[in-house]
Amino acid sequence: MKNQEKINLDFVFKSIDHLRYENGRHVAGPHGGANRAVKVEPNINGCEGYNIKPGDGYIVTIFNLDGNHPVWQNNVQMTPKPMRIISQDSDKIVLRGYPVQAMSPFGWVDFNGEDYGLTIKLKNGEIENCILHMHDRNIDIVYLKG
Repeated sequence: MKNQEKINLDFVFKSIDHLRYENGRHVAGPHGGANRAVKVEPNINGCEGYNIKPGDGYIVTIFNLDGNHPVWQNNVQMTPKPMRIISQDSDKIVLRGYPVQAMSPFGWVDFNGEDYGLTIKLKNGEIENCILHMHDRNIDIVYLKG
């Protein structure tokens, strides 16, 4: 498909606002400006904090462009998550995490990365929006194009 070939899964999608859905119901947003960035990059060298092989899938990270996180004092909104493509067509690409081991203060522990996913919606071969899925909580965050 033509549109699939145009999308390079190595991008930063800048969002000016987002909508929050819980159990399929719109519960928050738009916020009148909540700048975020969704970064998708190929897994070239693995991912710090995870026991994964280089070259397997993609790494998805979300940043807050409005300021630093109050706890960890950087602008990372969602720490990097390893994901793989589970479906793709001309209108969307769906990524989903997978079970991995993550580093903890107690050593390597099992981490159910399947709780996280990302849908990249396409229109005319361009990214229209990105939707973060937190499957374990039935929450979707729709990041809107600027």
